[in-house]
Amino acid sequence: MRRKRGKQAKKARSAQKNVVDQEQDYTKAPHSFVFQRGAVGKSVKALIKDIRQVMEPFTASRLKIRRKNVMKDFLSIAGTLHVSHFIVLTKTERAAYLRLICVPKGPTITFKINEYCLSRDVLSSQRHPDLDKKLFANHAVMVTNIPSDSMEHRLINVTFKNMFPSINPNTVRLNNMRRCVLINYDPADDSYNLRHYTMRMVPTGLSRGMKKLMKSKSKLPNLGDRKDISDLFLDKGGLSDSEGEQDGPHNQVLVPQKVRDRGVRPNSINAIRLKEVGPRLNLSLVKIEEGFEGGNVLYHAYVKKTPEELEAAKEMRQKQQKLKLARKQKQEADIERKKRAKEEQVKKSKEGMERKRQQLKANAQADSGVGDDDDDDDDDEKDDNDDDDIESIQEDDNEEEDDDDDAEYYREEVGEEPEPEMFSQNKQKKRKLPQDKSSPSAKRPKTDFKKGKAKDSPGEKLGNKKHKFSVKFSSSSQKSMKGKMLKGKMGVKGFKGDTKVKKAGFKQRSRR
Repeated sequence: MRRKRGKQAKKARSAQKNVVDQEQDYTKAPHSFVFQRGAVGKSVKALIKDIRQVMEPFTASRLKIRRKNVMKDFLSIAGTLHVSHFIVLTKTERAAYLRLICVPKGPTITFKINEYCLSRDVLSSQRHPDLDKKLFANHAVMVTNIPSDSMEHRLINVTFKNMFPSINPNTVRLNNMRRCVLINYDPADDSYNLRHYTMRMVPTGLSRGMKKLMKSKSKLPNLGDRKDISDLFLDKGGLSDSEGEQDGPHNQVLVPQKVRDRGVRPNSINAIRLKEVGPRLNLSLVKIEEGFEGGNVLYHAYVKKTPEELEAAKEMRQKQQKLKLARKQKQEADIERKKRAKEEQVKKSKEGMERKRQQLKANAQADSGVGDDDDDDDDDEKDDNDDDDIESIQEDDNEEEDDDDDAEYYREEVGEEPEPEMFSQNKQKKRKLPQDKSSPSAKRPKTDFKKGKAKDSPGEKLGNKKHKFSVKFSSSSQKSMKGKMLKGKMGVKGFKGDTKVKKAGFKQRSRR
């Protein structure tokens, strides 16, 4: 039992160590984004999927692109996802273009896609295509033959190799090496050919029949045309050429490790077979820029500039960068200024709300007391009440004048002085002074005349002569009389509202 526990503990520790090593290798490995810019068409979109398959597993195979996305968006998340290279495809009226961008500081290498072939077209041309998805669980091996005779060739060679993880021959596992990408430089037309293959190992020196027996799901061969079973193993037909490739010193290697391919033995000579899975690309170099899209042009295949023109372009680019930096600083200063102004406005608003609350509280306390002569009322209400008070005083003066006329008429007709009690009732009445509007017991007068209407009252048009009788209407007749007055059938101009006849003079009152 103890030995069992010790074995389990060792297995657990080794598994945990392998997980940690895999995480470190994954974070150190170069990652890539493959996407398009602008309208490219269906064929180029299918080519993008094939290139993503080539870059597996260290690429975003399901990367979603929107029209409003800009290069700054991809650059902002590249550091978090350990992305080191962008492969950007664009298309114009002339041709399609491929850009290799090293993140975050460049350089940017632009290629023109002369010809390309999709993976589905390559696989459809093969009799037995290799479609195993497990082959893409590990990264591919980059192999190039680009010469180092010029600056642009050296830079392209280094850029292509840095797109894939490096391999240490002492620690690499042969079972993980299942794919390879070949970059072949053709000096005749100055182009670069990209091919993608799968790799597998096969034993050498075996006949075709023997290889069929070694397959896992193969049937027994037909021995009807054989005289002896040894003819099957000692067939003089030579090596298998089903894939059109002959074994020889160019593809024979010594395998130092155990490989899961059937028939391959460690420390024995075996042959390496390549089978193409696509895509195919034929590229030609256009230009190389120094920075991340928009730096100094280090190489251009079609445009040649003098040193003076290069210096002028450099100065212009520096000037544009300074202007851009100044605009950015100004924008940041404006944002900070607006932020401070907003905070000050919020602070002032809170202080004003607090003052208003205190004022309302003080007013409420003052209204709950005896009264205050300094209470503020509306100006319009004050003016209306003052006009009503003036009109009531004028009416009292008119009534006193009418009483004097009646006493004189009595003297002329009777020849005697009237008794003091006959015409002294109105004189004994006291004038009503205007009430204090600030007191809570003050009531608003019922009259609602506007300014300037007192002179046009109907009582003045009918005359100021008073008679000692009063006429009162019932409720039904009063309503009918009111309706006629409103329709204009009474003949009294400018008369509105409720009515009441008293002493042959009409007094206008509004009912609120």
